[in-house]
Amino acid sequence: MAVRTIGDSRFDFIELWGEVPHAYPEWTDRRKLKDSLSTYEMALTMHAPFTDLNPAAAFQPVKGAVEKTLEEFVRFSDYLGAKIVTVHPGSVHNEAMVPQSAKNAIATIQRMAKAADGRLAINIENQSKSASKYHFPLASTLESLEFILAEVEGSGFTLDTGHAHMNGLDPKRLAERAGARLTEVHLSDNSGASDDHLFPGEGNAPLEPLLSGLVNTDVLACLELNPHRYSPERILELSQSFKGRK
Repeated sequence: MAVRTIGDSRFDFIELWGEVPHAYPEWTDRRKLKDSLSTYEMALTMHAPFTDLNPAAAFQPVKGAVEKTLEEFVRFSDYLGAKIVTVHPGSVHNEAMVPQSAKNAIATIQRMAKAADGRLAINIENQSKSASKYHFPLASTLESLEFILAEVEGSGFTLDTGHAHMNGLDPKRLAERAGARLTEVHLSDNSGASDDHLFPGEGNAPLEPLLSGLVNTDVLACLELNPHRYSPERILELSQSFKGRK
């Protein structure tokens, strides 16, 4: 099991992805997973599922199902002892619908925050822009991100460095704008053209200023590496080499 492999490697932080067949509630032995996590002194965060789950959905039957699924995921994360659940705020297919889709996403994330009831934080992740004229991700601009953060009381920010670089945004500047709301970083590199999830230094994202600013802070840094490019053994090796950075 991945939890035991990471725990036995003496990492102090793990994030579980809430997608099938990973840490999705209905595909997981909850008690077994909780017992495995309790064996180690690792901080736990969760990434909410996003495949087929669009918090910005405009269709009410779909929106209701998305809300129910994400609320249940928050309760599942609370049961496991997670401190943060990160969520993608979703997207819309028509630019004219962006304002309404933002309201839809905010309402959905507010419901997640209500389900969390202060026991864990709900973090909003910046998304990457799309080149398609039929795909408009929310929180892919600084203005959109700050608007959603402002509207969801108590929400935090998970900074995805790969998404920021693809959007032409400086990760350090995003961190500075977020201030104390920044509590987690999803760390990867790319060349600016696609979200390649490369190890820091293998692309050209300006990561060093951000990383230097995270030293001696409580911000969690989660390496997100491409499993199709790196073997599990290589990922562990690279991760071990990175442990001393913070």
